[in-house]
Amino acid sequence: MKLVRRALAAVILISMLLGLSGCGKIVGRYRVVETLSEQSYAIGFRNDDYVRYYVEAALQELAADGTISGLANTWFIEDNTSFAARQGALGQFDGIPRRTLLVGCDPDAYPLSYLDESGNYAGFDVELARAVCSRLGWTAQFISVKSENAYDELMSSNVDCVWGGMTLDPDEKDFTVLTPYLTDELVIITRADTGAKTLRGLKGASLAISVEQKYMELLQADEKLMGRFGEIKRLTGGLQALLDAVNDGSASAALVSSTAISRFGG
Repeated sequence: MKLVRRALAAVILISMLLGLSGCGKIVGRYRVVETLSEQSYAIGFRNDDYVRYYVEAALQELAADGTISGLANTWFIEDNTSFAARQGALGQFDGIPRRTLLVGCDPDAYPLSYLDESGNYAGFDVELARAVCSRLGWTAQFISVKSENAYDELMSSNVDCVWGGMTLDPDEKDFTVLTPYLTDELVIITRADTGAKTLRGLKGASLAISVEQKYMELLQADEKLMGRFGEIKRLTGGLQALLDAVNDGSASAALVSSTAISRFGG
């Protein structure tokens, strides 16, 4: 009888734990109900463009002296970046020519790069690009670019690099991609207080996503997931628009990056 009671208690405990795990992780005001995929952020340059070597060496010095870690701890919950560190890396160059670095940034990739209330670029990548340019004696100029347009913008020389919330393929051949420096996840969130606690609870509900085609393609790749939602709302305005839709109830859930929600969710 004791063994039966113990077994029953174990079953109840496991059921409780499974039930809790199904409720999703709560981050600030939001609940993560599903993790869809990973994405990696990287920096892209034209093939054989020597500017890449200057930027890479400056990044190595900034990693070695703790500048990158300090910025990461300011913008993220913790420093999950991975940059190679090397003291004196710029010493390999015999003089660095002055220039303005044209940096392609996604204006909707909070907290990596975004436009603040004054219409100025801000974010981790933006501050790091400025730090790199300061180390090189350059000036940074930021230009709006989306990841899917990276090749065209680079080849047309509209920008010198794409760097600012850029999810680039590290195996890209048409342009050079530095090793990804940060990886996060694309997750579906609801309001923690009134939203669904599991993906199952979103049957027939509305989902807000950004207008970039990659997000729609991610959903369409999973017919079962796509069929769960009654309406897909494609919104401009980046993360803030997605969270506003969840907060005011115009969407039941939103598709966002875990890096963004970990900072914004509090």
